Amino acid sequence: MLPLDVHIEGQQVEILPEWREKIEEELARLQKHYHDPILHARVEIIGTKHHRHGAFEVHLAATVTGDTITITRQGEFVHPLLVEAFDVLDRRLLERSHAMQREVKVHEEHARHGKVLRVFPEKEYGFIEAEDGSEVYFHAHAVKKGKFSHLAPGQKVTFGLEEGDKGPQANWVRVAD
Repeated sequence: MLPLDVHIEGQQVEILPEWREKIEEELARLQKHYHDPILHARVEIIGTKHHRHGAFEVHLAATVTGDTITITRQGEFVHPLLVEAFDVLDRRLLERSHAMQREVKVHEEHARHGKVLRVFPEKEYGFIEAEDGSEVYFHAHAVKKGKFSHLAPGQKVTFGLEEGDKGPQANWVRVAD
């Protein structure tokens, strides 16, 4: 899924279909990868005459809640510049995600224990069986220190519990050590 607002523009160069495809592919990947969605993305590819810095510049700006991340890369070929710019964006989003997670302290005395009961990867959610036998819903975004795609039924987890609209749900999930 792409951000709601995406702008891809070329200055002094026509945007090739393979460039547009790469940009959309990277944005969709990042959108699935992080809890905080990318609200707005702007990619400008500029044909330059800078012989020392390369023939192209890529300007990438991505807006997430409360922050805008900008990246500029210069070089001879557009595709490698796009890859590099999105790699940098990925690292910055990861750093931001880690910083935000540190702000929300997990109090171990409130941690619950259980095991993964069912996982629905295509819909990005699953259920945990708590120690008391109750079923607890969780979304892929709640998984911390691990990947949702690596969870399997029977796997032991710790989680935070809250009351959701349709019953108990985990507001964070970690694979037990």
